[in-house]
Amino acid sequence: MSDNSIQLTASQITNAEELLASKDNEISSLCQQLIDGENSFNSLAEEHNKLAAALSGKDAELVQLNLSLDTESRHHH
Repeated sequence: MSDNSIQLTASQITNAEELLASKDNEISSLCQQLIDGENSFNSLAEEHNKLAAALSGKDAELVQLNLSLDTESRHHH
């Protein structure tokens, strides 16, 4: 009867451990990149909202200005 146990050399085990450690580092690095990307996205979204609000304020000012110009021109005619 043959023995079906698998023999691993010390160097195969070391290689496997090194590969695992390297994959672990890779995963950590990708997680960090994801977090950085998310932070950049959030800060750009915030900036976008501020600009959109400012633009909307300017639009309101423009409407107001047009109304007062209309009113003035009516008064002058």
